[in-house]
Amino acid sequence: MNQEFVQIKNGRSLLVYSFVIKTWFGYYLLSKLNRRFLSEANWEIRKKIFFKKKGREAKHIFFQLGGVYIKIGQFVSNLFHILPEEFLWELQELQDKVPPRPFPEIEGRWSQNFSVPLHEIFTNLNEVAHASASTAQVHIGFYKEKKVAIKILYNGIEEQAKSDLKTIKRVLWFFDHFILSISGKEVSSQLEEMISTELDLRNELRYLKRTKQAFIAEKDFVFPEPVSEFCTKSILVTEFIEGKKIYDFKPEELIAKKNPYLEKMIRAYLLMIFEFRFFHADPHPGNLIFLESGQLCFIDFGAVQEISGDETRLLEKLLLGAMRKDYHLMADTLYELGAVNDHLGKEELCKILKYSMDKLNHILLTTKNFRNLGWDTLKPGDDLRFLKEIQVSLKFLFKSLKLPPNFLSLHRVLALLLGNFSYLDPNRSLFEYAEKPFSQIVLKGSSLRKRWRDEGEEILASSLSLPKELYEFLYQLNRGEFVFQWTEDKKVGNKQLLLREQFTYGVLGSIFFYFGIYYAEKSWKEPSLLFYILAGIAFWSFARAAWSYQNKK
Repeated sequence: MNQEFVQIKNGRSLLVYSFVIKTWFGYYLLSKLNRRFLSEANWEIRKKIFFKKKGREAKHIFFQLGGVYIKIGQFVSNLFHILPEEFLWELQELQDKVPPRPFPEIEGRWSQNFSVPLHEIFTNLNEVAHASASTAQVHIGFYKEKKVAIKILYNGIEEQAKSDLKTIKRVLWFFDHFILSISGKEVSSQLEEMISTELDLRNELRYLKRTKQAFIAEKDFVFPEPVSEFCTKSILVTEFIEGKKIYDFKPEELIAKKNPYLEKMIRAYLLMIFEFRFFHADPHPGNLIFLESGQLCFIDFGAVQEISGDETRLLEKLLLGAMRKDYHLMADTLYELGAVNDHLGKEELCKILKYSMDKLNHILLTTKNFRNLGWDTLKPGDDLRFLKEIQVSLKFLFKSLKLPPNFLSLHRVLALLLGNFSYLDPNRSLFEYAEKPFSQIVLKGSSLRKRWRDEGEEILASSLSLPKELYEFLYQLNRGEFVFQWTEDKKVGNKQLLLREQFTYGVLGSIFFYFGIYYAEKSWKEPSLLFYILAGIAFWSFARAAWSYQNKK
């Protein structure tokens, strides 16, 4: 029996290996040999046919393997920013069209938890699954005249998941040791933790309630209300939310302006990661519902990841370093985060970071359509040449990298979000949508800093109605034309004193205000508050001196 079980597991792995090798070899023949004899138009047609066919084959393999492999297929099916559309469209059924299990099997799982049958509790219960996924399926019914979604785990899914995870763990170990270092141990442990969490629906109930509470002040987001009396380890019943899915929209509908749903999506994730310290880790299209009211609804909180304050702080430092092109700050943060070990020197790491950021900026500036970027845009050959120039091998680079805790989930979220964004708005990058909410949530007012730097003098002057003499004073002082002259006229002397006070308090207020914003960006609340208070006192003194000057005219 054990031997038979091992053969089944090996057969599942060989099925995946066989598909990957055949796909690579087929595309190599098509692109390197057949293309020479094809016109450009015929080449495009043949390429689309090839990827469509391989997409169908991949879909059948994922359906055949089921369980954890469908999770992997769901992840791949949303990579519109990298993989060909023809291939990915064939995989969309993995999102919520996984072949359902027979309803009697679902009833059997229910009866293990409750003595009263499903039909006696829920009216108009539809025995046809509304959605079926890798580990559970959902049926729709009514409870107390309210439409509800009934999510029930498959029988035996826990044992099957354990078996698949062991196989994936061995594959990752082999890949990590004999092909390319990918932090296989960390990847497999995080994947195992994620799947085990999803297989206990009590975790999903807890995070659903927690998320609803966290977003209580955010009116653009909706979350289903749970029916707690029917929620167990293998069953979750919630309110059913009506709306559209991502692929119900045509990308061209909002091509001339930013998609408001995407703006809400990026705001939600910045809030979750940088304020709430936990995030929905599975934003694939089947888990996002767009309401006619313009609100965005998240469902399926089976995959939720906690993130610590230290991890959030380091992420902020890393992002701020990237914005300022401070590669030394980025390198120090990566070392502190544990993402890079000491084998890779700081000088080489800074060069790699600079190259990566320059390449990213180039892609953002020159790319007109972010859907299916392809290898022609990414140009991995350039990366290998660069590493050769700085005398760092690819194998050594991967050996120097380590996947920190939680970052497998963060990487997965980013990849899924990029896919969602590249489908709904292929003409804009995710970064264009992130700029405003990132400033509001993460930088906490850096837009004020920019405004102060660009327009501070005009704002200050207009708000306090400064006298003409002060403008002339600042202008002459800046050009070195102002000469302090003492006079015996007491009235003139007092006015000059008040003028100097206005200048002094104005400069001090500006400096204090600048440092208040500077420390606020670093989330250092105490020094930031102190400088804001000092700025307020200085500007109040400035206004008082200006008022006194006006009265002495």
